[in-house]
Amino acid sequence: MEDQNFINFKKTRDLGAMISDTIKFLSVEWKPFLGTILKISIIPIIIAICAVIYFAMISTDFILDLSQFNEDSIFDELNFSQILVPLLIYILSYIVAYSLMTVSSLAYIKSYIANKGFVNFDEVQKTTKDKFWSYIGLFILVAIIVGFGMLFCILPGIYFAVVLSLSICLVIFKNKGALDSISDSFGFIKGHWWETFGILLVIQILIGLIGFFAGLPASIYQGADMTTILQGQDPTEMLNSFQDPIYLVLMGFSYLINFILYLVSVIVIVFVYYDIKEQKNPTSEMINEIGVY
Repeated sequence: MEDQNFINFKKTRDLGAMISDTIKFLSVEWKPFLGTILKISIIPIIIAICAVIYFAMISTDFILDLSQFNEDSIFDELNFSQILVPLLIYILSYIVAYSLMTVSSLAYIKSYIANKGFVNFDEVQKTTKDKFWSYIGLFILVAIIVGFGMLFCILPGIYFAVVLSLSICLVIFKNKGALDSISDSFGFIKGHWWETFGILLVIQILIGLIGFFAGLPASIYQGADMTTILQGQDPTEMLNSFQDPIYLVLMGFSYLINFILYLVSVIVIVFVYYDIKEQKNPTSEMINEIGVY
């Protein structure tokens, strides 16, 4: 039995079709899809948002301490753990939150494809649990590879980032380990690097624009607050505006929107993965669709 609104991921698509089918998928599946992701990831997401707000507040205090530092002060008196510990919590919480969101969303799509539009939550939960640490290992390895590429020359970093963007699909859909997914990504994307780069670039620009508008309320509020403060000519008060409760709430909201927007890029990556896969080795669905038997 197949859902009438079922979207077949296993077919070739151009950029326009990927965008339209992503919108169609979200318009039909947004409630169970987002509900499943949040059910699995909501606690790490809340912790991550609270961590970034806390880090912003602590950073402001640390900068205020630095502004009072002078040549007669003892540099060792500055408490660097004050900023380093919140930074570490911020980074770790975001890694966990994004990892759970990535794995659970791909697990959802895997169940969606396998069951022709009907998703089994137990399957999603089990896949997320089984593949979480594989993704963490993959994330660390990809970060090291792309980081070295960016360090020595920007172009290799971009090349590796595009190639390895599809590695998580190999972990979930092909049940490969982190190392195998990385090595197989190079062969998988061969001959399709430029189209993948173009699609991901366009999608990131679109998501970036939406994210920019989501962050406008916080920016506008802070800008109005800083204008008022600058009229008083007190530089330290300008820094205190970053601790304004209303600004922090608006900033937290913008981060939540960015978490949700991230799911769009995950869906598009799956479309890209199957687009390349079907070009290389068409499935029976693809063969029947184009009339080749």
